[in-house]
Amino acid sequence: MRKLKPTLLLILSLSAFAIGPDLLFGFLNENYQAGYDLKSNAITLLLMVLIALSPAKKLSLIVLTILALMQATQLMYFQYFGGFYSAFDMVLMTSEIQDTIVGFADIFTHILPLFILSLVFYAIAVLSYIQYEARSIKVPFLHFFLILLLTLPFFQSLRSEASQKYQPNIAHTGIKNGLYSVSFFVARQIKVALGMRKEMPDYAPYELIENEPVDANIVVLMGESLSYYNMGLFGYERNTTPNLEPYKSNPNFFFIPAISSAVSTRVSLTLFFNGIYEPNNTAQISSMEGSLFRLAKKKGFNTHYITTQKNAGGLTYSFSLSDIDTWKENKHLSGYEGEYDNRLLLELKSMNLNYEQPQFITLHMRSTHVPYVDNYPKSEEVYPTDGKSFADYQLNSYDNSVIYTQKVIANIYKYFETTHRPTYIFFIPDHGELLGQGGRYGHNSVDIDMARVPFLFYGINIPTKETERLKSELGCLSNHYQISHQIAQLLGYQINNPNEKETVYYLNGTDVFGEAGYMSYDLEAMRKETCGALSNGILYPE
Repeated sequence: MRKLKPTLLLILSLSAFAIGPDLLFGFLNENYQAGYDLKSNAITLLLMVLIALSPAKKLSLIVLTILALMQATQLMYFQYFGGFYSAFDMVLMTSEIQDTIVGFADIFTHILPLFILSLVFYAIAVLSYIQYEARSIKVPFLHFFLILLLTLPFFQSLRSEASQKYQPNIAHTGIKNGLYSVSFFVARQIKVALGMRKEMPDYAPYELIENEPVDANIVVLMGESLSYYNMGLFGYERNTTPNLEPYKSNPNFFFIPAISSAVSTRVSLTLFFNGIYEPNNTAQISSMEGSLFRLAKKKGFNTHYITTQKNAGGLTYSFSLSDIDTWKENKHLSGYEGEYDNRLLLELKSMNLNYEQPQFITLHMRSTHVPYVDNYPKSEEVYPTDGKSFADYQLNSYDNSVIYTQKVIANIYKYFETTHRPTYIFFIPDHGELLGQGGRYGHNSVDIDMARVPFLFYGINIPTKETERLKSELGCLSNHYQISHQIAQLLGYQINNPNEKETVYYLNGTDVFGEAGYMSYDLEAMRKETCGALSNGILYPE
């Protein structure tokens, strides 16, 4: 019992070191969301308990020092770049050592306070360890469990074929993000040295040409797992888009099929919101120079991201978070009844934005995510799901979720009509979804049919010729890359990419850097095939 008090004080001190800098930085920088995820905190605190109870004093101090370096560097990186560094950022930094050192020296005074913040908590933790270690409880052989927990991400990385699990999560602690990034980096470099992985390719940088932004508000509605195969607007036999049908006669509304950048949400969002063409352009993604939120902020827009997604921290790590004025995920919307996408508009209304000022708003939906039946109110079910076969249950629940999604979209349209301001509203899902076509379900495979998504545009109080321009430039079939660059153009930036190949585009798999596979496709050839099929009412693949 005499050892209990110093043990608890030691654990408390180490816990403050592990999470304190994250929480304090969050108070100073409202864009910093780390330190609030319970699972991440639990893992981080478990590490601290193992350090406190381990009988290996030197090992514990070494681990503390390594974790402090990871924490400090992640905090400093976020302060400057607006996000955490990933394993691929480390690949870039180590391949350009001289430029990295020169750049670091140039910004050091700007990020020094974050280093000092972490150093203070680290010093308190070390002094506490020295003071209490000899009088605290020790568990024999516990240092082996400490080593196991620290090296587990590394050994998992050695077996992993994709980096998605190891990308930073903005809700996780700096220590956990650092541990996962370093683990994947070391594992990847070993595999590169053994010829099991390729070096990351070099691409010419994108060129940003500044122009005047539009005098209007811009809204991006990001859908989830939505295929145009199941939308009445595109000729589907079921009328799953009744609330959108009246807009077909509006000259400032149009809809076309499109191809997503990837078949995974996390990958697709990164590529779309950064306007990325290549499936493995590490440097352009890491720089976030083309992030739509950063471009909007530079041109004076107020920036907002609201989502009903439940892993938003991991999905938005590449969004240039320091350029987002409002960042809200599912847990921030718990005050509303239900768990549905109607909360996006309710939350937006509650913010009382001044639409006379330029606003760049992203509303990220979840309605058509599996399990579909959980994402729409039972009271709004049109096609029965109880007692149905698997195929009918999947199809009916999905179509119900589509009906609910389009209703939410129509309500958002009506809301922005009441602002009486010029407003560009883009709707594009992250990827598509198959419901038994060719015996396939879901997404996540590098399959072009899993990337077929609807694109909807509605312009409010803008010239009809502007809508016609957008429709003409996007053609009868477009893709994420082209749509993203159209949004950047409205924000006041023309993006020139010297790496483009005429009519050739890419569909990425489940890894943002192409390591889980990708394919190329000819957009012009697909236009001939898809647009002709749609005009003949042929929607489904054989």
